[in-house]
Amino acid sequence: KSASALICLIGFVLICLFLASCTKKDPDTDPAITQQPTNIDEKDDPKATSYEVLNNPQVTKIGYYSVDTSGKIKRATSLVNDSASVTPELILSYFVDSLEDESIVLEIDDVSVQDEICRISFNDSIYDVSSMGKIVETAVLDAAAQSILDNIDDVTGVSYYINNKQYSTNNYSFELNSIYMGN
Repeated sequence: KSASALICLIGFVLICLFLASCTKKDPDTDPAITQQPTNIDEKDDPKATSYEVLNNPQVTKIGYYSVDTSGKIKRATSLVNDSASVTPELILSYFVDSLEDESIVLEIDDVSVQDEICRISFNDSIYDVSSMGKIVETAVLDAAAQSILDNIDDVTGVSYYINNKQYSTNNYSFELNSIYMGN
């Protein structure tokens, strides 16, 4: 009988130890526990363009467009501090950065607004975009223009240039000072 009583006692102690280890620990008081983000994919995605900042009156979410290497246009957003001016240069900087995320390298040499027309001058990098095909080049031009028109109230049209001269690639040739897209 003493052997079975000893086995029962050992079993009871093991069950107690098991149950004690199963108790819920408080992550706020136990330094051994670190909380994991609830949505790991979104938080760890280097291509994620923005995260929602709740109840922060000093931040505004702005929308713009981006393009992938197949020429598909997609919406993108970024958070902007309210103290920053939303200018064509700011919008285009987000646009160019989003293209880099898609392995499209594009540089803009000059941006100005005259008579409600945003004049955008690319450097020679537009020829690399043009070599990706007419669909991709069209998407890049459309996305940049629509991004400006959607965000800058005093702009009614967008004109394109290359090195501050006439826009002319294998796919397009625009007359100098022509409006590519307008409201």
